[in-house]
Amino acid sequence: MSAGAAAGAPPAAQSTTGAPRAVHTWEKARASLGEVVEALPELRRQSAGQEAGTRTAVMTVIMVLGPDDDMEECAASVRSLGAHHPCRALVLSPEPDATPAIDASASLWRAEPPSGQGHPVFFEEVHLRVGGQAASHLASIVGPFVLADLPVVIWFPGAVPDPADPLLKLATAVVADTRDVGPSAPEIAHSYRTLLELANSRPVVDLSWVRLQPWRELLAGLFEPAHNRPFLQGVTMVRVQGKPGPRHMLGGWLMSQLDLRARELSLQDAKHVNITLEARVGDEQGTFQVNRDDGTRAVWARAALSSGMTHSQALPLPDDSLTSALSAAVSNLSADRIWERALAAAAALAS
Repeated sequence: MSAGAAAGAPPAAQSTTGAPRAVHTWEKARASLGEVVEALPELRRQSAGQEAGTRTAVMTVIMVLGPDDDMEECAASVRSLGAHHPCRALVLSPEPDATPAIDASASLWRAEPPSGQGHPVFFEEVHLRVGGQAASHLASIVGPFVLADLPVVIWFPGAVPDPADPLLKLATAVVADTRDVGPSAPEIAHSYRTLLELANSRPVVDLSWVRLQPWRELLAGLFEPAHNRPFLQGVTMVRVQGKPGPRHMLGGWLMSQLDLRARELSLQDAKHVNITLEARVGDEQGTFQVNRDDGTRAVWARAALSSGMTHSQALPLPDDSLTSALSAAVSNLSADRIWERALAAAAALAS
């Protein structure tokens, strides 16, 4: 059983000397794109004495916000990556029913290196509130802000993007989050099929898949001992508990990895993700569980065989903040075929 790309694991906590801070800012209502573009080098010229003259960005991140998305939380999550994955961040707030205009702000941020060693990192953040018809044609707006010859990551925090969206033609990779899909099975299936269509043309990184790495890693680890491995061929029942998105994704992963039939899999609602596998090899019965108890920041894995053999281990959970998941996502922007197979199985499961 494979848990998926190792690079999807949440990174260990990294110390910094403080949160990034804004060095200079600029803003204007009813701005032209040219004025916004010209403001960026001017911000750097104002900070030239602070070593900000040289760009250190490693990618462009474009965030397309919906009406219910928390703009500050999303922007802060990208900003917090500054010392490790500095990027030019472009935050788009399309409002097609608003007065046709672009309200813009730009800022230059300074992030200190880990443990205070090395030089500070400077990166840019641009916010555009796009009103009117232009809100439906974002691809024509973002072009001047994309850094040449660097990856372009497009992130839709609160929605699964339409594969036909012209904006996606600029994307090196797309970041999505299947945690909040649904809640109905038809909605889940539609979202998963849409993501599969997206994944046919570019890598898609799922923040929920990143967060579920500890469960997948621990469950796969229960079958590493030679005595336990044959039980993978004798699975008789699987129960996955959790919220709709995570339980369907893990259910799809187990179906695709173990070649299970839908009737051998039970999905149940729960606050935290829990997985139970029952398996038999000859006369020996085995129960394999991965769960998180209430009030703990750890995931436990336990194997109990009818012969009396037992095995257990635990992994501490990294913080489940948006920043942590996003940091892991942008660390590996390549396609994950195990996730894609899990997603296809999950879509079939929800149909």
